[in-house]
Amino acid sequence: MPRRTGKHIKIYHADGVWYPAKARKDKVLIVMSGSEGGTEHAEKTCWFLQDHGIPSLALGYFKTKNSGKNLDRIELENVEAAISWLRNQGYEKIGILGASKGAEYAAASSIAFKTLGCVILRTPSWFYSEGMTGRTPSGKSCWSYKGQELPFTPYKTRKLPILKEVLHHREYHILAVNEGKKVVPESVIPIEKIQAPILMFSTKADTIWPSYESCEKLKKRLKDSDYKYPYKHISFEYMSHMMLEYCGKGIKYFIKSERDYPDECVAEREQLGTETIQWIEKIW
Repeated sequence: MPRRTGKHIKIYHADGVWYPAKARKDKVLIVMSGSEGGTEHAEKTCWFLQDHGIPSLALGYFKTKNSGKNLDRIELENVEAAISWLRNQGYEKIGILGASKGAEYAAASSIAFKTLGCVILRTPSWFYSEGMTGRTPSGKSCWSYKGQELPFTPYKTRKLPILKEVLHHREYHILAVNEGKKVVPESVIPIEKIQAPILMFSTKADTIWPSYESCEKLKKRLKDSDYKYPYKHISFEYMSHMMLEYCGKGIKYFIKSERDYPDECVAEREQLGTETIQWIEKIW
């Protein structure tokens, strides 16, 4: 997988990296990755989309030149500004793809901005979580809009035992940090307020948080509300929380399932890519 360079753009209090696809102007995606920050993983997703003729904008919402250092009170206005920038480039059909914390951010943005016509959530949570200052819970929300924090569920403890859990499991395994929270009802993502087709991906091998259960809870909300747009939940058995088509072999050093089932993970990533492209081209 050769590295490539996109066009860097300042977008509100965030940074974008633009990956066009030939002269295509009918559809475009905003892409956001997770709690690692920056744009590295989002850009890998953009490379995959570009290879399939779909333009995209990797949006770095923290740990970038023009954004904050922490995953704390990130403004939805970043996505609003990205939508405006893409419209100025001539795009009318704008969708969003988020992974992990980026899926949480994408869901919140899709609820706020009805112009987003396609929503793809990879390993999402079913509620908004507390923000982080470095590795410490911030006491504030991850997300904000128009100066107001979105409701959030706090962590169970003020000192997260991440290193202890990783050493205990001998892989990057922090389910204990993210399971068993007393979910604040107001923090549950009202996914039924989105007005667009929704594609969700999860994995039963998730070692970060229970994404399968989260997607099932979100799916139930859609079903119970008689959601009028297409929606689908696809779950994998072996692939890790790191849902990238162009993931790289280094993931096997951090996640047991990737190490023990390499062929299965490769096949599931191929399915991830196929389902994503089909959803964009045929459902949206």
